[in-house]
Amino acid sequence: MAEADNPISVEGVHFSRHRLTVEEGVRLELYQWRPERGTGAEPIFFVAGWISLLSGWIPLLERLVTTHPVYYLETREKRSAEIDPQLMRPESFLIPRLADDLIAVSEQLGLDGGRTVLFGSSMGSNAILEALKGGRLPAKAAFLVGPNAEFVYPWWGPTAIRILPPAVIQGLKKFVIWYLRRFRVNARDDPEQMARYVRTIRESDPERLKLSALAVVGYSVMPGLETISTPVAVACAASDSLHGEDEVQRIVDAMPRGTAVACPSNTYMHTAEVAVDLESYLAGLAATTETT
Repeated sequence: MAEADNPISVEGVHFSRHRLTVEEGVRLELYQWRPERGTGAEPIFFVAGWISLLSGWIPLLERLVTTHPVYYLETREKRSAEIDPQLMRPESFLIPRLADDLIAVSEQLGLDGGRTVLFGSSMGSNAILEALKGGRLPAKAAFLVGPNAEFVYPWWGPTAIRILPPAVIQGLKKFVIWYLRRFRVNARDDPEQMARYVRTIRESDPERLKLSALAVVGYSVMPGLETISTPVAVACAASDSLHGEDEVQRIVDAMPRGTAVACPSNTYMHTAEVAVDLESYLAGLAATTETT
């Protein structure tokens, strides 16, 4: 793919873009960056959150790609995914199904599980956790931003989503934004976080928005976390009411090698600064390995 299609601008970094088949009838978009001069740094497999836009991660990506090979996968609920119409049903968007996609992509890329670092956000973090359970996706470590223990809806939410056609959901995006601002996101303390959600919801595909929203009804990440042997850091912020600190701590405590990383805000976790937290975490793991 031509460098002109590169969504970020960093000199000395090779860029390519691919479509990978993860299931018959499903092809996902993958962005790949590699420093032209080898640095010896670990490859990073990057899985962003629900309906999120790559543009929201550009500051962090620009920082990471100068030293690490980075593989950025667009999950199947995003507009870029090619999906057979026969697979457009909630079961195709279950988080364990997303986890299977990660495993398939990792195998196709030939990523060395002993060196690869998994980086995820929100639902992308949940997909990573599901893939890590039972050692299905080998990795050196994972650094996750705001995974969800459960996805909480008002009592009427699942029924409303189920009966409304996508065309109506398109018109209800304003309501979804209002609901997040009023009940789920601390828009006063972290207005940039709310602004990101507004952009992603407005640009989301209404049918996939509906199907993926139905797919997480009743989901809980907690079962099986005790089977994750990979070191996992989970970043969180006190101002992030959508992914609360107590919820994150519950996830961390359930994993044998879980670590909580406190950050100033959700917005901070989408900036280049969080790369410092990631590198510090990896350095700490290396130091621990050397002393054991």
